[in-house]
Amino acid sequence: MHEALPATELTRRLLAGLGVAFERTPPAEAATVALRCFGVTAASITRLATERDDTFRLAVTGDPHGFVLKISAPGDDPAEIGLQEAAIAHAAAQDSSLPLQQFVPSLGPSTSHGDRAVRLFRYLPGRLLSEVDPSPSDWRAVGRMLGRLTGALVDFEHPAADRWLAWDLARLGELSELAPVIDGEHRRRAVATLLAELSAETLPALQLTPRRVVHNDFHGGNLVVHPEAPDFITGILDFGDVVRSHRVADLAIAMSYARPSSRADNPWAPAIALASGYRELVSLSDAESVLLPHLVLGRLAQRLLLASWLAEARPENSQYTARNLESTWRQFVSLRQSPVPTGGVRQ
Repeated sequence: MHEALPATELTRRLLAGLGVAFERTPPAEAATVALRCFGVTAASITRLATERDDTFRLAVTGDPHGFVLKISAPGDDPAEIGLQEAAIAHAAAQDSSLPLQQFVPSLGPSTSHGDRAVRLFRYLPGRLLSEVDPSPSDWRAVGRMLGRLTGALVDFEHPAADRWLAWDLARLGELSELAPVIDGEHRRRAVATLLAELSAETLPALQLTPRRVVHNDFHGGNLVVHPEAPDFITGILDFGDVVRSHRVADLAIAMSYARPSSRADNPWAPAIALASGYRELVSLSDAESVLLPHLVLGRLAQRLLLASWLAEARPENSQYTARNLESTWRQFVSLRQSPVPTGGVRQ
């Protein structure tokens, strides 16, 4: 067992953001919000599990797909919500064929539920990438789609883009004090050792690589797929972690979720296939390529740290926030014990 963390500037920031506690909106109340703000009558409404807001799927009579209603967490900065909306709009304007969620306009100039912002999206049908077993060519398609999104956001600017975000991989070094919340002395030592290694060389080198506004959360739970679709990816969801960070970190985050379908497979192969697809559209420097495998491990450590902390800080939502801890640990061990690709990850 571990001891509770002392109050620090980091934990105060986390409690005010990721760990903010609030009363969940009942589905019937959310349906009323959808009707009042958007004129949408829900035939049925289903809560979707999330990290820190209220999200519902609305089925509507006569509509084969329906909608997704998002009610932000209390205290969410309106400027940061505006950042998410502006990033989606900008990417859509730059590449109209990107499969992005479409906003539904509100009935009035202000859309809120008390002090909480409310948004409505068209629902994107299909299966999540996390629910299928991607082939190497599928992983390359994931990389190409991320490359397209990178290109669509290349010149995007917003006043809130430089926000502090715990899920920004460039902030990984700041999270080292969370290591005690990881269960198991062996796991705590392994994560602390990696953080020390990354802080010595990788994270300082990362600061010298290109920065831009990035999606920052391109993983299987945020990607809708169809095996027969030309681009495989038919939906890109959730811009909630969009931030100005490093281009190579955005790619490393996506790679960290690319797992082999069999333990016998090379554990790095899916991530390398994804990176290969990305590099068909985006040229990375040698310096970025060398950092990639180390940043992949860093993202896995970041997930272990923040998911462990969230499960402790908000136990009422730990079934969701801690759901991937074991699989993340297994992947961390598998990649850590496998030879890092020579010279990083190059074309």
